[in-house]
Amino acid sequence: MASLRHIVNKRQLRNSKTFIFFLVFLLVLFFAAALYGRFYMLEPLRLSDSAMYPKFKEDDVVWICKLPRCIDELKVGDIVWARQKNRETLVRRVLAMPGDKVKFYNNGKVRVKNKTKQLEDEEVFIETRKIDVPKKGDTLYMSRLNDVEQDYAINIMMEQDIPFFIKTTLWQGERELPLNMLGALKLGNRQVSLKEVDLLPWQDRYLMELQVFQREIGSTPIKIKREFYNKTDSSRIEKIVAQEDYYFVISEKLKHAPDSRELGFFSRSQLLGRYVYSHRHIPKIVGGYLNKVTDFLKDVLDLSSAN
Repeated sequence: MASLRHIVNKRQLRNSKTFIFFLVFLLVLFFAAALYGRFYMLEPLRLSDSAMYPKFKEDDVVWICKLPRCIDELKVGDIVWARQKNRETLVRRVLAMPGDKVKFYNNGKVRVKNKTKQLEDEEVFIETRKIDVPKKGDTLYMSRLNDVEQDYAINIMMEQDIPFFIKTTLWQGERELPLNMLGALKLGNRQVSLKEVDLLPWQDRYLMELQVFQREIGSTPIKIKREFYNKTDSSRIEKIVAQEDYYFVISEKLKHAPDSRELGFFSRSQLLGRYVYSHRHIPKIVGGYLNKVTDFLKDVLDLSSAN
């Protein structure tokens, strides 16, 4: 008799308006959670290049976690989705974290945290350079930065909307040389204009130094030096303070794939998300969530009927 009463109560509950309303509410809640997850937590991203080959190929779909904690928990080796200064985005691997020291060698090796890695097809670092990746609050003293770090500091000043201009000089030891010597040089098949020297990337300036050295008498190296001044009051910019954490990201396919070697550091605000799953994992993940929802609804039904 008790069993029959239990069956009757269960059927009455399932046909009641309260139960139907509760079921609809759960479905709406689940749908809202799915929308939130799709637009605010996870995003499928189709790769537009093969820069991450062989990890990913062009047109592969990767899933990006956009929650702040996904960036806060970054570590070396993670893959991130980042925005460039021109608003275009790219997917690259984190090589160095805020506060790390990176050393590139002219034989294609890179050293981070006492670990050395051979980079294939390395064409950007034609000379050995050491780079300190800034963390939030670090003070960058302009006169202490090497030529690569100065290029990256220019990007940081642009990010922070610091109005600046550059004064470029040419030196051989303690002797200043006429700057117009640089205007007679060529980069590839193109003659250099003095108007562009201030903002030429460090590799171009290094090649120009070598050309002047070959023309000048003596064994003292040639150096192109830059000083930075504030446009507002013409005061010299001695230092800048990093207002964000910065990251050094790199592509898997180094040749002809832009990354931090050419583009400079990527700030925390430029990182849009972290790779978490490829498209192959999504059915398994969705299936797991659906199973959990189904089990939850069964438990609710059983609990309600028991009462």
